[in-house]
Amino acid sequence: MRNPNISVVIPTHGGRFLSAAVQSVQAQTFADWELIIVDDGSTDGTAKVAGSLAAKDPRVRVVTNPQNTGIAAARNRGLASSSPSSEYVAFLDHDDVWMPEALATLRAALLASPEAGAAHGTATGIDHLGAPIAVPPERLRRMGILDERLVEWPSWRPTELANLAYENCIVSTGSGLIRRMELVALGGFDPRAAPSDDHDLWIRLARRGPIAYIDRPVLAYRSHENQTSSRPPPARGAGTPYVRYKTITSPDNTHEQRRLAIAGFRARQRRLFRERCSALATDWRSGNLQQIPRHLVDAAARVAAYARGRPWVWHR
Repeated sequence: MRNPNISVVIPTHGGRFLSAAVQSVQAQTFADWELIIVDDGSTDGTAKVAGSLAAKDPRVRVVTNPQNTGIAAARNRGLASSSPSSEYVAFLDHDDVWMPEALATLRAALLASPEAGAAHGTATGIDHLGAPIAVPPERLRRMGILDERLVEWPSWRPTELANLAYENCIVSTGSGLIRRMELVALGGFDPRAAPSDDHDLWIRLARRGPIAYIDRPVLAYRSHENQTSSRPPPARGAGTPYVRYKTITSPDNTHEQRRLAIAGFRARQRRLFRERCSALATDWRSGNLQQIPRHLVDAAARVAAYARGRPWVWHR
């Protein structure tokens, strides 16, 4: 078995964009890597595509799950199948592509910041054909809790729990590189948190130390009709409230970390309350009165959650 410096995991349940993702790994200026493609119970010919890619490059391997286990479990399967001697691990979604210098840039950031358990950069956007599109500014913004206030985070400061308790400011799992020892210590991804399992992992990493930040794109994030993040909340499941509940109530929190987690949650509830009130006013002015009860119920729920300091969520 090779002893690569970086293990790359690409979980996939549909091979439509897989070749482009793999090619972006092969185009990296830092070449000391291995790639594990996890075919997570696909039924559309993905296994054949993955096998063909592996046959052409000895650095690429395929592991297969007979049934679809979900993104978090597939990422964990890839981690377990990777070389235990690699120092870093990266998780690239099968529909995204890296910039050629992504691994070199992220690795350099970790070498320069030994206290950081991971590093991440920003991203540009592409559509289903690979054409450039704009990434919404809010996806790239880093806000955080500082001195009890929600402020815009300076570019020189690493990403911390103070940011992630408010929102997931790491645009994609593929925009990061993680120290293997930290990842193993945390036990990998929590399948109960899917599809917010990446947010949960970044939170748990940030609880242990800073996440180095690189203020430039390392990834092209693909927007298309089948991605999980494009689905409405009911289709995405209860991962997000579970993660927020877990963040606040975790016994691993210090007193200060629990305070930050509550402050971040409350800041988010304030923002969502304002957004719901704005939508209510817009619908009232336009005569779209059938939406008014829904807006009122949601606004009341935000007020109640703010007062409680954590979401209502069952154990999943």
